[in-house]
Order: sequence, then C-alpha cells, then structure tokens
Amino acid sequence: MHRRTSHVFVLVFALLYVCSVSFAASASLPLTEEEQAFIASHPTIRIGIDPKFVPFEFINAKGVHSGISADLLALLSERTGLVFTYDPNLDWTQTVQKARDREIDVLSAVGYTQARNQYLTFLEPYLQFQRAIVVKNTNTSITDFADLADRQVAVQQDSSHEGFLQAYPQIHPRLYATVEAALLAVNQGEEVAFLGNEATSVYLSRTLGLTELRFIPITEGGKQELHFAVRNDWPLLASILQKGLNAISESEFSEILNRWIRYEVKPDYLPFLRITFAIGSIFLIMSAVSLFWAFRLRKAVKEKDLAQKEAQTADQEKSRFLARISHEIRTPLNGIRGTTYLLEKTQLNDQQRRYTTTISHATQTMQTIINDILEYSRLDEDRVILEKVPFTLDDVLHACISIETYQIHQKGLVLHLEQAKLAEQNFLGDPTRLTQVIINLLNNAIKFTEEGSITIAVGTTKQAQNQCTLNLSVRDTGIGMDKEQLFHIFQPFVQANETINRKYGGSGLGLSIVKGLVEKMGGSLSVESEPGVGSTFTVLLPLELDMQGLEEEKQRKKAIDFSSHKALLVLQDMLLSERVQALLEDYQMQSEGVTSTKLAAQILQGGEHFDLLIVECNASHPSCSLLKETLSGLGTHSPKVLALVQEEMIRTGQPSAEETADLTLPLPLVNSVLLNALLQLLGRGAEQTQETIQESKETRSMGAYTILVVEDNVTNQIIAKELLEQAGYTVHLANNGKQGYELFLKMQNSVDLVLMDLHMEVMDGYEASRLIRQKHASLPILVTSADLMGSVRTKCREVGVTDLIGKPYDPGELLVRIKTLIASYRNQRSIDYTLGLKMVGSDPKIYALVLQSFIAELDQLITDLERVQPTTEYTELFELVHRCKGSCASVGALRAQKLCIQIQGLLEQHSYQEVEAYTTNLINELRDVLAAARSYAPI
Repeated sequence: MHRRTSHVFVLVFALLYVCSVSFAASASLPLTEEEQAFIASHPTIRIGIDPKFVPFEFINAKGVHSGISADLLALLSERTGLVFTYDPNLDWTQTVQKARDREIDVLSAVGYTQARNQYLTFLEPYLQFQRAIVVKNTNTSITDFADLADRQVAVQQDSSHEGFLQAYPQIHPRLYATVEAALLAVNQGEEVAFLGNEATSVYLSRTLGLTELRFIPITEGGKQELHFAVRNDWPLLASILQKGLNAISESEFSEILNRWIRYEVKPDYLPFLRITFAIGSIFLIMSAVSLFWAFRLRKAVKEKDLAQKEAQTADQEKSRFLARISHEIRTPLNGIRGTTYLLEKTQLNDQQRRYTTTISHATQTMQTIINDILEYSRLDEDRVILEKVPFTLDDVLHACISIETYQIHQKGLVLHLEQAKLAEQNFLGDPTRLTQVIINLLNNAIKFTEEGSITIAVGTTKQAQNQCTLNLSVRDTGIGMDKEQLFHIFQPFVQANETINRKYGGSGLGLSIVKGLVEKMGGSLSVESEPGVGSTFTVLLPLELDMQGLEEEKQRKKAIDFSSHKALLVLQDMLLSERVQALLEDYQMQSEGVTSTKLAAQILQGGEHFDLLIVECNASHPSCSLLKETLSGLGTHSPKVLALVQEEMIRTGQPSAEETADLTLPLPLVNSVLLNALLQLLGRGAEQTQETIQESKETRSMGAYTILVVEDNVTNQIIAKELLEQAGYTVHLANNGKQGYELFLKMQNSVDLVLMDLHMEVMDGYEASRLIRQKHASLPILVTSADLMGSVRTKCREVGVTDLIGKPYDPGELLVRIKTLIASYRNQRSIDYTLGLKMVGSDPKIYALVLQSFIAELDQLITDLERVQPTTEYTELFELVHRCKGSCASVGALRAQKLCIQIQGLLEQHSYQEVEAYTTNLINELRDVLAAARSYAPI
C-alpha cells in the first residue's frame, strides 16, 4: 500500500533540553575564568559542515553556510563572542576526516556513533529527525525495515546511517559520497533502496525532480538526534557551547525551525476536548457494536492480505537470491569458458580433446541455466525494457536457424521452415526479444525430441493499416505431454515430472521466460501436445509495421525483374519445391520442377534453355556427378547452379553439389535469403557481390590493430590477452578505469578498440568510457559485463559506449564482434574527408572527382606493392611508397600517409627486417582507404 507523500513528510521534532531561565540576545553567559581565558586564546573556531545536509545545514548557491545549524551558530557567536570559520570546498567525507585529525574543531550537525565518540565530545541533542527508507514507487517488496535483510542498500558514506547499519550485518551497505547520488541510483534502478534522513531525502528528491520515489519512515534505532560535537581534547569549548545553546530561548529555536522546515508548535486543544468529550462519549457508545464488527472484518481482510503479501515477497526474494548467486558465478565461469576455448586451440590428443569438449559443453549448459535464472528474475520484477526498432522477420528467422542448426543436426533431427509468401517483412519492435522467444522454443523442442523433425511455421495477418499479428509456431515430434503436465508447463522451476528433470536436465525456466516475454510484448502463448506424438507451441504477437521499411522494400522489388529468366528445380522435398516455385512466381520467374538429377539431365540434354538450376543435396541424394557431366557438355549455355544443402553435409564433408554450384545455401531456406541469392546470381549486383565475397575471404594481418583491455580481474585479463593475441591483435592491459584512460591518452592515435569492464575500483567503466568519448568521438568501446539489464544498457549509451557483450562471453562471438567494430571504425577514419575537402576549396563535387581518380590509381598501387613486397627491390618500393604518400595526403588519408613516411625512414636507415611488416600494414590500410573512398565516390 502506498503512503501519501504529505504523510511521509511529517517530522517529529522535540526540544530535548529545558531552559530554566530565558536570556535576551545580548545577555552575557555565566562563563568561568578558565572558559573566558579559552575564548581569549581561541577567538576563532573552525567548524565542519555537511555541504548538502539540507535543510539542517548546507552551502547555498552563493557559497554561504545556511540552514538550522548556521542560524544556531550565529546566535552562539553573539552570546560567546567566538568567530566561526569553515571551508566551503570540503565534502562530508573530507570534513569527518579532518575532524578525526583535529584540523576541524566543531561539527555543527552530526549524529552520534560509537566511532565518532572516540574523537569527539557530543553536546546535548538539539533536534530530532526521522530515519526513512527510500524505494521506487513500483517496488512492493519493501514496506518496512525488516524487508532490507540480505539486500544491498545505498547509504551516505561517513553518515550516522552508515554507523547505524553496522548493528545489522545482514544488510549490506553500498556507500555513496552524496545523498543525491544515492537517490539517483535508486531512481534509475541501480539500487533497490536508500537509507537516510527523511527530511533531506524528500527535499532533495523534489529538487532533483525524482517523482517516482516512495518514502517509508522507520522506528529502528529510535529517533535520530542532531548534536554539536567538539574535539575531545577541548572540554572547555564543549562547556562554552553547551551554555550558549542552553541560552537560546524556546521561541528563538521555534523561529529557526519555522524558517527552514515550517515547524509549528502544536496548539493546546485540551479545553476544546473537555467541551466535546461528553458528546463524543455518547457517539462512541452508540457506535461500539458496529465498530467492533467492523474491526473484526478489517482484521480478517488484513490477515488475508498479509498472507498473500508474504507469499509474494517470498517468491520475489527467491528470484533475487537466485539472480545474485547467478551474477556472482558469471565471473569465474567466464574464466572457465575462455580458458577451455584457448586450450581447444592447442595440440591435444583424442582423450584430452574429449575432456575439453566435456568441459565446454558443461560450461555452455551452466551458462544457459544462469541466463534463464537472470532473465526470469528480470521478468518477475518487471525490469525487462523492450526496444522499438526497425527489423525484418527474415533476419530474425535466419539468425535463429543459424544458431540452432548445429544442435538439431547433432541429434539427427531435420529442421523445416514453413514460411508463407509474406507481404509484410518489416516491423517495429524488439528483434532481440523475439529471437530469444524463438530460440527458447527451439531449444525446448530439441531437448525433448529424440527422432523426427522440428518445424517452424510463420505467417502474418494484417489487422490495420500499420498493425499486424505474427502467427509463429514451433512443432516437434518429441515425447509430448498429457493434460496434467500441460497444466504446469509454464510454471517457473517446474518441468513435466521428476523423470524428465533427471533425464533432460535444465532449469525449468525456458517456457516461463517465453510466456513472460510474449505477454510483455502484448501477445499470447499456447500449447497443444499429445504423449508420444509431439508438441506445438504457438505465439500470437501484435507488431507495428515499419511503413518506411515497407516502402523501401516495395521500391526495391520494383527494380527487380526476373521475367526473362527460367529456372529448373531439382528438389525431392515436395513442400520445399512448392514453396520455391511459389516464391519464383512471386518474382515473375518461370520454373519447372523435377525430383531427380537423372530427369534434370534429360531435360537439359533435350535442348531446353534454363538460366538457373536449383538443386537439393541431402544424405539420400548426395551424388550430382551425372548433373555435373551434363552441365559441362552444355558449355557456355550452362545455367547458373544454386545448391540447397543440409548443414550436416557441409560439416561432415559428405559429397554434395558444392563443387558444381555457383552458390550454396543452407537448408531450411529463408525467403529473403533466396531472393538475395537470385540477385547475386542473375542480378546486376552479382559482380560487386562476388567482389565483396572475395574480399571477405582474403586473409589479412591483424598486427596493425591495437586493442586496449581495461579489466580488473586477473584471470579475465589473461584470457583476453591470450585470445586477442592469438587472433593477431596487439594488446595493452589496464587494471582499472583510471589506468585505462591514462593509457588511452598516451596511445590514442594507435588504439583501434577499447574492451572495457564496467565494475572496477578506483574508476569504473562508465566514467572511463565517458572520458574516452570526450576525447575521441568514434573509437569503438566494447563493454563486457555480467549485468546487461536495461538500466545498464541505457547508462552505457549515455556515456558513449559503442556495443555491449555479456559475461561469460563466447570467445568466437567476441572476436567476430571486435572484427566488425574495428572494420567499421577503420573505414570511418581511413580518410579524413573534412581535411580532403579543404584541400580542394571545400567543393564536394571536385573532391568526388579527385577520389575517383585516386581510386583508379590506388588499385594499381596496391597490386604493385604486393608484387614488390616479398622481393628485395627496395629502390622500386621506395618510389612506390613516395608516390603513395603524396596521393594519400591529397585526399586526407593521414594514417596511410604516416605509414609511408615510416617505411621511407626504415629504407633510408637500411632497416630492411622491419620493412616487410610495415609494408603489410600499409597494404591493409590502403584497402581500408580504398573502401572508404568508394563509399564516398562510388564508380
């Protein structure tokens, strides 16, 4: 139940001392001779203040000490003649430390702790205030102090609240320098709760505009009291100040409180109560019976609500506990997985390879379970944040099939894709979560299917102009389920029965996560199953159409014309044949279909002309020798050959049509993949696509690329260094964010990517990334973290992080991600277009013409450098590099120009051993320059 904010703001203040005599402001204090002598010898007293302890004391916008304690000090100065000075630049932590060192004489608004009592003398308390818990208003799991047990709680460093929590070891404090920082962390979801002063928390939350916070006053530890505290080696000063405080009248004190916190003295209602007591008594007697039964009813309802709340809290605590444990496991798991990957790359005998394979599979299984637990925890606490970005359905399907194909074929299963001719392919939504749903359903089907097939069926129904319903099902021929098992299938941590749990393993969370994600996206999940026959899981998901993407796709298809082409299909799978024929018809291409290579050979030998031959190769139909012989006899009239091949045939090296085919596609076939293949084989873009493919096959040295790894875990440092150096990168290590930023400043011109951890001592990854991004706008920063919640991703984007990858990361995926980011970055920075434009008077048209001429020259230059590099023709190499240096300078290719200068210097010094490596780097850089030039001025 939420409490009203106005109710939370009620504070209980009490004057804890009684003035026996009221003195006027000018009255002198009854000081002893020793106290008067002390004032004479110490006329100036150094006070320490909390600059942000509003409204009790703080530094205002003008840099002046303000608040309740400031007004009290002003009165004390009048009464004692003492002058109080302070340093406005100190924060509270520095102030407390200086008080310990006796560089500060008095703290004017401080709570009592045993630790402070070792070096301070506390005067009588002059004010009481309420301690409170601050949580987000969506958090229903915390309603009182007991709910903080076994949680991490934000608290201000060196505050009385930090000392208070020392008596509760089951609560784990996380220290913040300021209350503002702690409140922001709670508001952003980075902390579950903050413990502090209610008045300060309410004041600051309103100042910061944090409207989503809830304040829960607590009574544990009693009322919090504010004191003046004096260094304990000056008892005379303590006596003087106590006398001064006692001399402040109750009316003066009330005026101060009214000024800062609108404190009001309660009026005396006793006379009024006496008058109304008789009338109230009569009313109470008349209402007694009805109130009694109302009380009984409320009590019953309250007990029921309490029982429900306790059950809900228990479930949430279970989720949090599992999430915390899972999070802590990820760091060592990253070490196990990374080390196993590196070990598999070494020379191993068969027995050792079996052992490493077992470790790798066990680690992957463990990571899957941990991911399930964390994802369930986020769903359970409603912390999953959905994206809304453009995506194509075929891209999602292709990604899912690529990920799951290996496991499917490893069990000897067949994967089918039933995909209708979709008019809508472009959507707005969260492709990552949709991929997660499909992969979870596929994993479930794979786990419980020993033989047969798994089928993905996809269709759409258009609901409105920009709305569509996706109908997606995953069907298997597995063990199936009875009605009782179906009843429990979506419950978390539950599988169909204990036998299944023992045989198949798993966390029992996969389907629960799928259901939670689908419902979070506004859809529904249903299941049909029969024991021994199989199961079908169906997702109905409303999606918004990407109208811009649809229009672009429509314009793209208008430019495609296959009406003059004819295809011959050699496909045994009738469903596949019908689907391909329907797609070709949609692309205006004529087609004929047969079921064997023998029939296809007869048709081709009969003289009928075909532009394209689509042939299926599988285990029962592996040989295409007859087809190859027939094609070779056709000579120049031979059609292009597109082979559809099962993945396991490629993996196991079985004979296929690959040696005959112009292009090979894996089965099952995704619609858009087929269209792209047709464009590649028959369209105008085929020549350019083949060139791109050829470039991707070129082996390029990574030695020119430098990666800065910022990581505080020694094991992860070793793994990252070994992994990246084996891939050919130059690696530099930093132990924390501060050291990483300093290394970046020294070598920022040579760093190609920063691999950044988030949670580190001294300086964390957020701050280090922010500083790096301020200095360099485009350098890739790849964050690795075990915690990739929505709030973490948002904060990373805010500080300029390029991409994120979870821990424990898959080493292969990490290398692919790094290579992609570096390639993109190199293309961006290979040419400084701004500088190049300045050289031609900032005329883009002239610069484009210059680049076109440069492209033609650079093509030949790269060829000449590759020819000369392995030889000792150093004179010719010097001339080529000299020519290259001038050309690169004219278009703004500064990095290539710098490499040319370095090579010239090595040649002049006869340092021939280093020349070959630098020339390799130059050739690689020139390829990037060439790609960047073509992207600006295509020819």
